[in-house]
Amino acid sequence: MGLRNKVPAGPYSPETHPQVRMPSLQVGSLYIMISVPLPVYLGRQKHSYPTAIPSSPGFPHSTYELDVTSGAYPEEFHWDLYLHTSSTPDGGSGIIYRLRNTGNRPPTYEYDRIPTFRVLTHAQLVGLVRVVSVPRSVVSHLTRYLEWMTEDTAKIAQRSFVWATMAYYRTRLHLAKAMGIRDHTFNQFDISRFTSELLSFAYGEVPGVLLGAETGPRPVVDSWMGAAIDFLEDDDALATRRKRDELMRLQKERFGAVSACWYQ
Repeated sequence: MGLRNKVPAGPYSPETHPQVRMPSLQVGSLYIMISVPLPVYLGRQKHSYPTAIPSSPGFPHSTYELDVTSGAYPEEFHWDLYLHTSSTPDGGSGIIYRLRNTGNRPPTYEYDRIPTFRVLTHAQLVGLVRVVSVPRSVVSHLTRYLEWMTEDTAKIAQRSFVWATMAYYRTRLHLAKAMGIRDHTFNQFDISRFTSELLSFAYGEVPGVLLGAETGPRPVVDSWMGAAIDFLEDDDALATRRKRDELMRLQKERFGAVSACWYQ
C-alpha cells in the first residue's frame, strides 16, 4: 500500500497549476464541498464574487476564514465535507458532513450529518474538490473515523473553512498512521496554497450557479494538495522505492542532509 500526492513545487497559481478535472465521483473519495449560502443564492443577500484570486500580495490567504469571522470578509461559501460511498448511473450516494452558522454573535455553528443522493445536482453547489481517496476495502474504516472526528471537532469549531480544512489534515494523518504509511510531506501542507486553490476554483465556477446558466452536474476537480492511498503491485512498489531512494540520494548530495519528499 502506498500514498501519493502532488504538492506544488512553488506558490500555487492557476497559471502554473491548472485544474485537474475529474469525469465523475469516485467511491472512497473525500471532497471539500463548496456551496453558495442560501440567502445569496436566492438573491436576498447581495454579494459580488471576485472573478479570480486577488492578485495583491497582501491578500490574506492564511487568515481568510479568520477575516470572514471578524467581518473583514463576508462569508462567501459553505465549506462542507462529502464522502462518496456508492456509484450508480444516476450519480450515486454519499454522506455530507457540514457546519452551519446559527446567526448568533459571536458566531456559533451547528453540526449535521446528511446521507444524500446525486450530490452533483444540488442547486447551491459550486463544485467538489477531491482531497483524499482510499481503496474500497478501506471505505468502512474511513467512514467510521469521519463519523467520530467531524462531530467531535465541530464542538469547538468557529469557522467552517478551518473546520473542513483541518478535517482533511487530520484524516490524512490518521490514514497514514493506520495504514502504516510514511507521509513525508505531511508537515509541508500549506494552508495558504490550499486556500488559493479552493478560492480559484470557487470563484471561477460560482457565476454559473448564480446565473442558473449551467443545469448539468457541477464540476469535480482533484486537489494539487490531495492524497491518495493505493494498493501497489509489486513492480509499482519497487519502482516507488527506487524513485524515493534516488530523490533522497540527490538531496543528500546537494544539501548534505535528507528531507524526504517521497512515500513508502
